[in-house]
Amino acid sequence: MSTAAPAKKRPTNPKVPQDILEKAFRLMATSKAMTDIYEANFKFVSKYVHATSRGHEAIQLAAGLQLLPTDYAYLYYRDESILLGMGLRPYELMLQLMAKREDPFSGGRSYYCHPSLRRPDMPKIPHQSSATGMQVIPATGSALGFWYK
Repeated sequence: MSTAAPAKKRPTNPKVPQDILEKAFRLMATSKAMTDIYEANFKFVSKYVHATSRGHEAIQLAAGLQLLPTDYAYLYYRDESILLGMGLRPYELMLQLMAKREDPFSGGRSYYCHPSLRRPDMPKIPHQSSATGMQVIPATGSALGFWYK
């Protein structure tokens, strides 16, 4: 006879609508599938060194789904899931990975997941350096500028 307490069902957060939870799950699965494809075929599909958002999908999607077209996003090189959450399609991300002219971020001239974006219907992503952490300085300057305004 077991003395362990019966497993409790986790309550779902009533503040997060079911359709948003389902969208986040689909995007997580998409991100994982993209990572699996990249890692299995990296010698053939990548023109640049790249790192995926593996392990960061949940928090990145939570952030990406909250961003508005009036927001600014200062991303780093593993923020692929935020881009999916913002509404970019896997095809668009693959164009950058393969350094294609149709790449929506830089026309194939920037490393993978070093986006810059000025679409009117999406958050603005200023151009960034390839050095790790270099998004912090311009992000801080922008935040101070908005604060002073």
